[in-house]
Amino acid sequence: MSRAWRISASGEVAPPSGGEPWTAPLEESVIQWRERRPCASTSGSTGPPRECRYAPQAVEASAHATARHFGLDFRTVCAWSALPATGTGGRMMVWRALVLGWDLSVAEPSACPVMEARREGGAYDFAVATPMQARHLMATDALPLSKQWLLGGAPLPPGLEVQLMEQAQASGCTIHHGFGMTETLTHIATRPLGSALYRPLPGIALSSGASGGLVVDAPERGVVQLQTEDAVELVETENGVAFRWLGRLDDVINSGGLKVHPAALERTLSERLVPFMGSRRWYLVGREDGLLGQRITLVVEGPEDGPLAERVLSASASEGTLRPRAVEFKLTFSMTPTGKVRRI
Repeated sequence: MSRAWRISASGEVAPPSGGEPWTAPLEESVIQWRERRPCASTSGSTGPPRECRYAPQAVEASAHATARHFGLDFRTVCAWSALPATGTGGRMMVWRALVLGWDLSVAEPSACPVMEARREGGAYDFAVATPMQARHLMATDALPLSKQWLLGGAPLPPGLEVQLMEQAQASGCTIHHGFGMTETLTHIATRPLGSALYRPLPGIALSSGASGGLVVDAPERGVVQLQTEDAVELVETENGVAFRWLGRLDDVINSGGLKVHPAALERTLSERLVPFMGSRRWYLVGREDGLLGQRITLVVEGPEDGPLAERVLSASASEGTLRPRAVEFKLTFSMTPTGKVRRI
């Protein structure tokens, strides 16, 4: 007996045996769609969670844009998810299945989801996961079970990205990282792992505001001139405007008059730090400093480790004024309800 919740291409729901409580938000998502009143809650990563209500036409536009972007609009699609349906990412997977006639299997949401092979054989056409879930799925050799993967919900740690790229190449699947938010009905752009450029989905127009934050226009989704707190570098390509994500404007570190985007610097440092960081997670943050205003500080998850701190500082020294000036350890990182690390 399958442990997954499933919705067929014809819209029939097949819950797992035993009346699992985790399936209630999935069934609520189905009812919302059939009553034409879709809504979801924000993640709470940039403020208190709040409810967003959507026009059914906006949900349909988002679903069709995903299908066209990933080449999934020309056949019956078998999809998989382990995203919680309390948020827009998990709900959109259900709504895509209902709008597009996909066959969708959903595993119990968890940092360590169990991905079952398709009963009909063959690989899934499309699967979604958070970076934390992807780490577990890679460790359990589940990546080959889907032809295409979309990761989202949180930034992708550079060290994990390298590992996933290697596994994807060996498995013959493709992996993309998505960029989006609750207000835009999930992803509005994606990038293949190994590339820094996010390319927009159909129906999305991008620009930059006065503060350097990304501005999103997605009229089919009911989004007009949405000012985000995401610092980006817009890039003209032969296929239109793309962007590099630099980080959150509210995460910027002002160190000695230099404005440092921690997410961008993390990607630069990653290649040097991965060899001795092991599986430890880490991030950069600004700490109050009497001389610099803020000093760049590298925060590592796990117990105190003096020799590791010394190696981190030594390996980062070549960054000069952009180097981390201190290392902190936290036993466990604080997380948002949707699995994003809080930079505190």
